[in-house]
Parts: sequence; C-alpha cells; structure tokens
Amino acid sequence: MRFWITRNSEQPIREQLVRQVVLGILSEDLPAGHRLPSTRSLARRHKIHSNTVSAAYQDLLHRGWIELRRGSGLYVKPLPASGAGDVAELDTLVTKLIRDARALGHEPGEVLDRLEWMVRPRHYERVVIAEPERGMREILEAEASDPLGGRVQSVDVGGLVDLASGCVVTSLASRAAAVRGSVPHGTPCVTLRLNSVRKSLESQPRLPANTMLAIVSRSFEFRSGARTMLVAVGLHPDSICDVDASLEGWRQRLGAGSLVVADVVAAREVPATFDVKIFRMIAESSLAELGRYLWL
Repeated sequence: MRFWITRNSEQPIREQLVRQVVLGILSEDLPAGHRLPSTRSLARRHKIHSNTVSAAYQDLLHRGWIELRRGSGLYVKPLPASGAGDVAELDTLVTKLIRDARALGHEPGEVLDRLEWMVRPRHYERVVIAEPERGMREILEAEASDPLGGRVQSVDVGGLVDLASGCVVTSLASRAAAVRGSVPHGTPCVTLRLNSVRKSLESQPRLPANTMLAIVSRSFEFRSGARTMLVAVGLHPDSICDVDASLEGWRQRLGAGSLVVADVVAAREVPATFDVKIFRMIAESSLAELGRYLWL
C-alpha cells in the first residue's frame, strides 16, 4: 500500500498515517498478517520525523488495529469476526461497504468523504477540476460550466497546494490518487464518471466505405482515448485520422466528406461544411452529483 502525505493539510501527518492504515485494513489493501514498514524506513521514504511515524504506530497499537511481534515488527491484526457484538457487526458492515465501493472503482478515502458529507451535509461555493493536461482542462471546464452555473475552475494538479476553502475538487479517475494526496484535509474529492463512446455514436449510421473519420481535439488524451474506443467498437484504424487542433493549419487535414468527432471546445472551430459529432466526456450523473455539493 502506498501512503500519501500532504504537508499543507490541516490534519497532522500522524493522523494522516493513522487514517490511511485504518482505511487500508478495512479495504484489505493491508490484509491481516501484513507486515508494516519499519518506523525508520517509512520516515526516510516520506522525509518525515521518525517520532511522527512512531506516534502513529503507537496509536494504532493502542486502538487494536496492529500488533507487535517481538523481534519481527508490526503486523496488521485480523478484523473482528461477525457476531462478536454490535461493534463487530458495524465493523463488518463498514468493511463490506468499502469492499463493494472498491469493486466499483471508488477509493476508501472517497467513501469516507461521501459518508461524512451525507451525515453532515455542507454545500460549497465552486467546483475545482484538477487536470495536468491543458487541453483536457479546457474540455472538462467547458462541459461543466453551464450545468453548474459557471461556478467551475480548472487547475493543474500542482495548483491544489494553495487551494482555498469552500470548494469541492473533481478529477478523472486516472488522476484521483494524486489529487487526493494533494488537497487540504477536509476537501471533498469526487471522481468524474465518463460517457461511453459506443453509446455516443449509437445514433450515427455506419460509415460508407472509404469515408474518413477525423478525431479533432487539442487534447492528446482525448484523441488517443477516442481512437482506442472507436477501434474497439469496430471501426478500421485506417479510417480514423487524429487531428491536433492546437497546430496551425489543422483544418486543412479534414478531408472532404469526413465525419468529425470533436470535443466541445474544438467543435466550435470546425468549419460548418463538416458533419460534426460532439463527444461529451462527463456523464450527466456526475454533473448532477457535483451540483448537489454547491450552494442552492
């Protein structure tokens, strides 16, 4: 299991370590009998004081999450068996919740944040989209802006260090771990759910022979992902052309009669003579979820 340490968090580093170990045990990332890193090695790896790691381990020992085996080290203790009382039954329910959520692609920390919000609802002033690729940032912000009343801001992942309070952070699933490790403690992180290329193109009739399909975007990730999915649904790779809309003269690469698949930003710049299919990345259910976090 990999630990994430956020130095600018309101939560002390010791508490971050304790929380991550507990969530790791509940999600079985740290199974019973797993040997934890030594105090010295964990401190050296994350450049933190060994006393901080030692204090976290002592807390976990006191609370019964781990055990000391003399001469060997610290190990994860088995979770209480079901039927050992009300507390054990509750632990079993929480463990199952985290396991089921993990199977659906949700990290334990995301589950905890969601539970906290449901128990103590709080609304936020804006949504911050964290995304390292500039082209993808533009796409995600453009898609989310209107449905969320313009209360959307996009930043590079590095920009989360100075994030102000009063916002909810969202990102693509592939960035979620890095984003969660960068935001201040207490800031909710929501993973964006994406639309299906297959479903988006279901209404599009099959391309006539020798017709080219052009994927137009400033985002390399958008073009690469769209190409992969289009090939997966049966289009021949030779009939697909990638067009980088950030390059000068890109419109000249659009062959006559081509069907154009574009993101919401690039679609505005495609000449009107082309048949354009706009592919929206963010699922409506994800936008609705983000909307529930904002002030009513």
